[in-house]
Amino acid sequence: MAAIRVPSEVWAKTYAHLFTKPGEHFGFFLASWTLSNGTPVFLVRDVVLIGDDEVEIFRSGCSLSVNAITRAINAAVQAGCALIEIHNHGGNLPRFSHTDRTGFDEFVPYVLDSLRGRPYGATVWGDSTVYAEFFMPGGEVGVIGSIVVYGEKLDQWVSREDDLACLAARFDRQSPWFTTAGQRTLGRMKIALAGTGGTGGSLVQNLVYLGARDFVVIEPDKSDETSMNRLVTATAADVDSPKGILARRLIKAVAPDAAVRVISKRLQSAEALDALKGVDIIFGCVDNDGARAVLNEIALAYRLPFFDLGVGIEATEGRMDAAGGRLAAVLPSGPCLYCMNQIDVDEARYWLSTEKEREFTRRRGYIDGMDIRAPSVVSLNAALAAAAASEFAVYVSGVRPVQALLELDLLGVGRVVKGQWQTPVRVARKPGCPACELAGLADRAEIERRYQRQDE
Repeated sequence: MAAIRVPSEVWAKTYAHLFTKPGEHFGFFLASWTLSNGTPVFLVRDVVLIGDDEVEIFRSGCSLSVNAITRAINAAVQAGCALIEIHNHGGNLPRFSHTDRTGFDEFVPYVLDSLRGRPYGATVWGDSTVYAEFFMPGGEVGVIGSIVVYGEKLDQWVSREDDLACLAARFDRQSPWFTTAGQRTLGRMKIALAGTGGTGGSLVQNLVYLGARDFVVIEPDKSDETSMNRLVTATAADVDSPKGILARRLIKAVAPDAAVRVISKRLQSAEALDALKGVDIIFGCVDNDGARAVLNEIALAYRLPFFDLGVGIEATEGRMDAAGGRLAAVLPSGPCLYCMNQIDVDEARYWLSTEKEREFTRRRGYIDGMDIRAPSVVSLNAALAAAAASEFAVYVSGVRPVQALLELDLLGVGRVVKGQWQTPVRVARKPGCPACELAGLADRAEIERRYQRQDE
């Protein structure tokens, strides 16, 4: 899906320029870009605001001065960025006017020729939504399906044909939390779920009932008899069924109109990595730190919010010593999972090596226990999945800042009061973190090249 991602501080500056005073106003976003499923994803880095004195107003419309256009193009050249044109119409259903369309015939080829090899975007802003289209160097044209603003709150501003439609009555009881705009945002977010087993299956259930309607499911595994104690997407007849297909069935049973793309391949596959670049948010419900490291890097490089879930039980000689889990939220501003000490480097290295390399490591006795199936209980999975769905809802509604790290302790280990504890943990970005250095690099991080090789 073609998308535009904008940091909240750039968005606020742009919105103020467009709507502080009456009339039509202009600017250009400067953006890095990548491709997902052949369509552009723009990562906005800054904005060039066009002053009113650089705009000529005619009876039939407006025209930018040569100086304004030259200044925007030069800024894009110097920054190595693509351009996204910005102007406002106001109202509730913004669309390009006949004058806008006529201007595209001359202006779009000029920009594409001036910025060779780069896509171009054009937006028209209403009061609370934005409509956008993209133009590719090869001549392809399309509608941009997602315009996300990220910061302390996650906003979806894209305008679609059903902007003015009434929300379904099923959401009446949660409208005091989300409002109509927030509920519409939930329905328009493209959500990636990496892993739909015990925790991921419960999370799918939570998200679709909240109102999520656009999913990318990455799940290479099938169910087996040992997973039937916790796989809420499955029935007794579903042993040996692909878990991704079971997740899609649950989603469609609740919301027949939902869009669900299932990728039954490893996370490191070219198809999965390409799809992740085009979503709005990632949920990781994976069972090893190799996959966790990949998701962490993808999220950082492409400015994607990432919620990572992990559940664990420790037992010795038939006695449970500890049980619980943790939820980590990696936002585009950081900190990342390495900063939070939530990735074991040795485990990540093991799982990111080839099968031949892993066999050599096991045979030499360099590492033990990586292939042992971890204990898992449905109630723990459900508790953590519910916490993740609620924190996502907090992020969309903006009722408070997102908690970066949350620990769930079933037993209350080391506490005076024994019981279930759900505790926020203070974390901070570590100076010089090599993973955080990938932030916003997009394709320059070369994630696909590195991990596709390891997937062979």
